[in-house]
Amino acid sequence: MKLRPLELRMKLYDEVYRLRNLGLSYSQIIKIIEEKYNERLSISHISYWLRDIHNPYRSVLITLDDIKPSRELATIIGGRAGDGYTCVRKHEHRYIIGLKSKDADYALEFARCLEVVTGSKPYIGKLRGGLYVVEGCSKTLCELLKKPLDIEKLRPYIEYSVETMTAFLRAFFDSEGCVEKNGAIYVYNTDLRLLNYVRELLLKLNIDVTGPHLGTKEGTPIYDRKKIGKIILYKER
Repeated sequence: MKLRPLELRMKLYDEVYRLRNLGLSYSQIIKIIEEKYNERLSISHISYWLRDIHNPYRSVLITLDDIKPSRELATIIGGRAGDGYTCVRKHEHRYIIGLKSKDADYALEFARCLEVVTGSKPYIGKLRGGLYVVEGCSKTLCELLKKPLDIEKLRPYIEYSVETMTAFLRAFFDSEGCVEKNGAIYVYNTDLRLLNYVRELLLKLNIDVTGPHLGTKEGTPIYDRKKIGKIILYKER
């Protein structure tokens, strides 16, 4: 299915809201839209619009030139390096940048940062098992943050200032870190380049760190996060 032109989507969006405000049902709205515009909308499409999950007025594309270094962008990058993900949902013509986390505050902060950077309100929901899910749409951001992460390409955004470096690290440790009984903070990840980069940033901030340490031999199936490569954070010098 081809993506409708933005101008048409805006027109249909306005018409759906007008008809809904008149008290019409979804099936009645679908029938009127098809007769008037020769466009057939699905129930889910109308539902997404009325619940403000999708909005064509927020579909203005951002480019790499529009993406500037900021605490919010660094937070998104840090979250993406941890529990975050990118994907393309071709049937919806959507480029997704998302995060799943059990920490409600972390999920809400990630959502806030997505809205600031993309100019579009992200979707926030809760899955079975207590996981919060946050998803925003941006082709440019999705392509910038696809895995494997291009550290060299992301350096200017992360290392722009002490504030952006700490925002990146905070988000990454929120995703991948844990505190042991001895007071040391561990962070686990399977990407050795990423762990080395995190170590580099910590040392720049005068924070003692050891590792990365290999948790298991290369090629071994990983079932336990504690067998993944790790670095250990101690205290400020």
